[in-house]
Amino acid sequence: MTARKDNSQPPRRWPTGWPLKAGVAVAMLSTAAVAWWFSCARPAANWQNRTLMACLCVLAGLWTAGLLAWRRWRVLAMTGLNLTTAVLLTFSFIPWGWWPLAYVALAPWVAALHVGREVKGAVWLGGITGFVFWAGNLYWLTWITPLGHAAGTLYLSSFWLVAAWGVRTSLRRRWPCWLALPMLWVALEYARTYLLGFPWLFLAHSQYARTALIQISDLTGQYGVSFFVAMVNGLATDAAIRIGRPGPAGRGNCVLIGACVTGASLAGLLGYGYWRLSEDTQSEGPSIAIIQHSVPRSLYEEEALDNEASLYYNTTRALLGGEWDLVIWPEGALAAANPDLLRTPIHELDHDSLMGLAEWFPPPGELGPGVPDEDIASRVAEVLFIFRKQADTIGELSKELGCPILTGNSAIRWVDNGTGGEWVLMNDAMLLDGSGLARWQYSKVNPVPFGEYVPFKRTWPGMYSFLKWFVPVPKQIEPGRTYGDNFALSREGGQWKLATPICYEGTFARVCRRMVMRDGRKDADILANLSSDGWFVYTRRDGTERMSIEHAQHLVAYCFRAVENRVPVVRAVNTGISASIDSNGRIVASLPETGRFSDGSRIVTGTLLLGGPPSDAGGGVVRRPKVLVDRRVSRYSLIGDVFARLVCIVTTIMLIWARLRPMKGSATAT
Repeated sequence: MTARKDNSQPPRRWPTGWPLKAGVAVAMLSTAAVAWWFSCARPAANWQNRTLMACLCVLAGLWTAGLLAWRRWRVLAMTGLNLTTAVLLTFSFIPWGWWPLAYVALAPWVAALHVGREVKGAVWLGGITGFVFWAGNLYWLTWITPLGHAAGTLYLSSFWLVAAWGVRTSLRRRWPCWLALPMLWVALEYARTYLLGFPWLFLAHSQYARTALIQISDLTGQYGVSFFVAMVNGLATDAAIRIGRPGPAGRGNCVLIGACVTGASLAGLLGYGYWRLSEDTQSEGPSIAIIQHSVPRSLYEEEALDNEASLYYNTTRALLGGEWDLVIWPEGALAAANPDLLRTPIHELDHDSLMGLAEWFPPPGELGPGVPDEDIASRVAEVLFIFRKQADTIGELSKELGCPILTGNSAIRWVDNGTGGEWVLMNDAMLLDGSGLARWQYSKVNPVPFGEYVPFKRTWPGMYSFLKWFVPVPKQIEPGRTYGDNFALSREGGQWKLATPICYEGTFARVCRRMVMRDGRKDADILANLSSDGWFVYTRRDGTERMSIEHAQHLVAYCFRAVENRVPVVRAVNTGISASIDSNGRIVASLPETGRFSDGSRIVTGTLLLGGPPSDAGGGVVRRPKVLVDRRVSRYSLIGDVFARLVCIVTTIMLIWARLRPMKGSATAT
């Protein structure tokens, strides 16, 4: 009787030699160097940021020392792989812009989950990777609210935790990573947009400058680009697993199929992109002048009642004599210039209404209970008279220019709250012309949650009061009720309609889509974004201010808004990056005039001229051709996030099926 050949192999022992120790040491030192760079080489505006980065360095060192002492080599290697992903993914985004790193950044993280399939805490370690990534890339939040930074980082890292659980589930069932990883990642990006929405640093955003590649966004939204980037990461992981431990022949077939699908996807994306770029669908738009000033914001310094309107007024006067269709000032350039407030009969208000209004801009003197209503009304009227005079002055300037001025305004408005009414603060965009009163206005519908407003104000007052205690901004913004109608510009030979997403709400694809599409037709030719990034600057020892990476991160999102809706985007930003983006997602002009927007760039005051009469561009002035409007109607504008929703549905079904159906064979089979 012939003895059966034993094909079994002894189990591999995890290497513990010097190569592993050296690799882990390099990963740890790299992470510590990045943390030092954030905290020292790029000075913070206050002590919270340095304290945070110092704590991260200390924790990384303690974690490494503990693992070395316990000789937990496998966990130590997993830690190194996870931190490698956090570093690679960080540098793939703007302002560094090393975009090829995005295609392999997730592979070490998935490999760590593969190594630790049966290691307790492997999924939690994957979630900690997300914490490190978000803590570093959102460091600028510590300048406003360290507590909010910590809470936001924990919340966002929970999506990495879910992704780690899903990826490990797919690895245990031998699902191809080139398919499972993009499904999970895109589903969680979509969920992150809707759950306390934070559409920030999507995988797609690393590819914003790859113009041909991102054209697919007019079909799938930005999620299609994220799907492809994650697919390449999954393929790299499948190949690494195959090389590291060959296993069954089926895995080799999986890698081959994945390579074919990924290659075909790349060819399809580029083919579609170059076709879209070759279309002749653009025509000349309006002449627009964008005014930018550097006025940093602070929670701890009271702003002047007239805000910085005088700065924008003086700069705009330099444009007199030109032929302009529109001048744009940033968010918050005016204070309390909305017509319904300026026309309010102050002396006819009852005591409660009068006191409620006076609280928003206290006039000189004491407002104690002993002050007669007549005196309070007179003082409030004096303040409103200043605002009305300011509006009239801007109206005269508009008349001299021969074009309207689009500006941001901190509007104070009386609204019905269900129990009578109250004075509330709203974030408005207003169009001022020669009359001195706004002929069009839009109130921001989507203010920043836990920044500009606290939810549950009317639906759950107790929870609202509790949450408000943690929010640093004392004056909360009331959300607008409707998107309203877009405003029209016209001159001989042309007429255009503009929509105005304000600041953060322009990062939401669904919001901009609603503004562009009305009743199944394209109702906006241009997106005019008014923003203020003055919160996210730091002051150097010599007193000069420098930008943080938030400014560049904010800008990138609008490249995708342009492609998704096939509309050009113009941005007027206080203390940030004002820019012009064409309908193909290319940044054609910007202030500051730099292509990289590196962290630490000088904050500039200047004017971005898009069209207008020819002249020499002086200091602080950047001149570019007119905005080109696009007659195309994108498929995304018509159907919205259908692609992302289908991915979410399929991913949910896959995970439910994986949990309900028991695995065949050993759970440790590879």
